[in-house]
Amino acid sequence: MSSSSLSSPVTANSKLPKRVFTPFTASEVDRYNRGNLIQPSKDLPKIPAGRRTFDETTPNSAPWKACTHPEGALYFCDIQRRIYTDSDVRDRKTLHTIDKCILRLSYLAHSHSIIFPSTSLELVLELTKGKRKECRYYFVDAQKRLLFWVHDWIPQKIKHYRVTNRQPADDVVRLRCVAIMITEIALEMQYWTHCELYPHQRTFDISIYRELCGWIIHANAESITSDTSLAPFERSELSKMMDIMRVLRDSTEQVNDPLYCVVARFMCIFSRIHFLNFHGQPYARLDVDRTVYQPQDQRRCTSILLRMLSFILFGAPWRYVETLRGVWVDETVNLPRWRAFVGNILNEWGGFTIYSTVMLAVDMSFLAIIHADTTTYQSVNVIATYISVVCTVGSIVASVVLTGMWRDKAENAEGVAKYMTEITDTVIGVDNMAIMFSVPFGLLIWGMASFLVAFLSLIFSSSYLPTLATTTPGIVLVTVLVAWPVWVEMERSLGQWMKNASELEELEGKGGKSEDHRDKEGQRGDDRDRDFGDRE
Repeated sequence: MSSSSLSSPVTANSKLPKRVFTPFTASEVDRYNRGNLIQPSKDLPKIPAGRRTFDETTPNSAPWKACTHPEGALYFCDIQRRIYTDSDVRDRKTLHTIDKCILRLSYLAHSHSIIFPSTSLELVLELTKGKRKECRYYFVDAQKRLLFWVHDWIPQKIKHYRVTNRQPADDVVRLRCVAIMITEIALEMQYWTHCELYPHQRTFDISIYRELCGWIIHANAESITSDTSLAPFERSELSKMMDIMRVLRDSTEQVNDPLYCVVARFMCIFSRIHFLNFHGQPYARLDVDRTVYQPQDQRRCTSILLRMLSFILFGAPWRYVETLRGVWVDETVNLPRWRAFVGNILNEWGGFTIYSTVMLAVDMSFLAIIHADTTTYQSVNVIATYISVVCTVGSIVASVVLTGMWRDKAENAEGVAKYMTEITDTVIGVDNMAIMFSVPFGLLIWGMASFLVAFLSLIFSSSYLPTLATTTPGIVLVTVLVAWPVWVEMERSLGQWMKNASELEELEGKGGKSEDHRDKEGQRGDDRDRDFGDRE
């Protein structure tokens, strides 16, 4: 089929395909979920004598060529017309449907003053299986690095193509901002995804190489000099990326599918960073812990449940909620910061397990001493020790369960985002997770406090004066020394809490005043309308 026939409206209109054209993106190419299975056979293949060619491309599928992706996937391309598909065009029926869809799409492109085929334009098609017969497609403008369609497309969701473990594979980027510039960045991200999916006969020039080197060097320098770097890589990973770039230096303007896949993948990652952080916009995110969707004061709002349980759990939820809001920002995960966070909480829970185990041994030994005296069987110190044992065991169980839940969350970004979305997509959101993280610490402190009550009850129940005279000053001194740092921390936390509460009250007051002002203005407008109507 010639190029001229593709652009002919008469030929395109002569026989329309029965499939529905549906725009889609490169990240939605169903390559990793095809479901193709091998049918086992007991018969061994027979190689004819003298056969030296094993190309399965049939004459009917010309000019299509079977290509193998560096990862091993099979796809087909028409290099002259720059058309790609994952559908098996070796099948006569599939090839016939593909040809009709190409004709129709080329005609629709011509109606928008777009000439296809063209040296700078590409086309990707995918035939869907099932009851609904669809031909999913997208065009590519290689010069402008973006995708486009000949049907209207509303970018409500852009699913990101699998890019190692930097971000979740099924992460859905919600386009809460529909600025044209943001959409352009998203389409550039899809362009590089397309290039990685279909790298056949592609080359990258020195300008792309220098651009990519610049992004990697900048990310490396930012991760060294800033604690809130937006780069989703650790320093060791960035150093390895620079080593790869040194190897790629001599491969510019050369056809090499595996190397081009590397360049396309790196470019897609940095395009995604620009997209998620609104690169080049007035509201761009410059720090990884900053939200761009709500003011910082509003983001500090907490639920009533967290405020109540913070006093019961000795302020631990306050600390965890602030940390969580620094690593889970606008439903995105920065993997280096997340790894550090998960490592810290795992170490904390491990320490709580050790402390609780020691505390449990102390409680059991204390109970053995108390039970030796049958007169104190139901005394205060016995009951307090029972409570201490229950709290200590609860702390151990909670630490073990949470450690098991989060041990594999340090490396798998996909599972992290999915789990975080499920947990935080509740009425109280991140507060729910902060309360859960605080249980081991809170129960451990309650266990220690209960044991302290039992021990003091045993001491002050004694009528022996030398015992009271020697232990009371020590108890007072230890209480003062322990209460000192506790009071400093409580004073700081209470001061910050009161400051946040006053700021929220001021914001609510301003909001109420603005609403009253709008109501008054609306009332005045209604009065003016009535006066004008009376005069008429």
